[in-house]
Amino acid sequence: MIKFFRHIRKSLLMENKTGKYLKYAIGEIVLVMIGILLALQVNNWNEKRKEQERENVYLEQLHENISSDLLLLDFNIDFYTKVFDYGNLALSYADGDDLSSISNWEILVSFFHASQIWPLIPTASTYEELKSSGELSLIKSVRLRNSLSYYHGGGLDRYNHTVGIQPPYRKMVRGLIPTKVQNYMWDNCHVTENDKQILKDCDSYINEQESKLILEDLINNSKLLEELRYYMSGIKVGLTTIIEQRELCQGMLDEINKIQDK
Repeated sequence: MIKFFRHIRKSLLMENKTGKYLKYAIGEIVLVMIGILLALQVNNWNEKRKEQERENVYLEQLHENISSDLLLLDFNIDFYTKVFDYGNLALSYADGDDLSSISNWEILVSFFHASQIWPLIPTASTYEELKSSGELSLIKSVRLRNSLSYYHGGGLDRYNHTVGIQPPYRKMVRGLIPTKVQNYMWDNCHVTENDKQILKDCDSYINEQESKLILEDLINNSKLLEELRYYMSGIKVGLTTIIEQRELCQGMLDEINKIQDK
């Protein structure tokens, strides 16, 4: 093809057809430019196609990560709601409220369960990979990018400073309840299924009088009650944070589904 164009140029020059040669030269330049533009367009199209493929892979991974977190958040909400209820029952007893319909053993179990924690660790592998590789911009949805940033940033910080703490009450109350009683509670009042914790009531290990003696030690410890109140306050705020994180997860899943359906 190059030899063919070269032959035409040579013939035109030899025949002294300058005007036709100039027209031909301009036409050849235009053809070359069109060829370059087409090549660039094809290259851009290929790059966009590759970016789209990478975005789709990341969206699938994010969908899997967020779906897993959504399930854990549901469990977390249920768990800390129960811890909050147990803690407030214990505080009601300490405040002298009429709890005659509830056994001393049940109240003692409430003091124990009020010390439970379940740290939530979000699945951040895909988000961290996007950040570290500098490919977060592959996610074209600004809404999804902003939600991911807050979920793994400010939202997680709020969680870690409320329900995500190691409360001093936890160490204190477990240092006051007799070991044999605690071991029984672990075996009969607490169940772990995979990564899920289940808090439940259980039959009494000791009689009502023995339970009452332990309870008196607990409610006469002002520092213990102070720490329990502080922890319950943290859970109250923290539950709101967990619910917000859950709503954020659901919103991100909806956004991903909307993108994938296009």
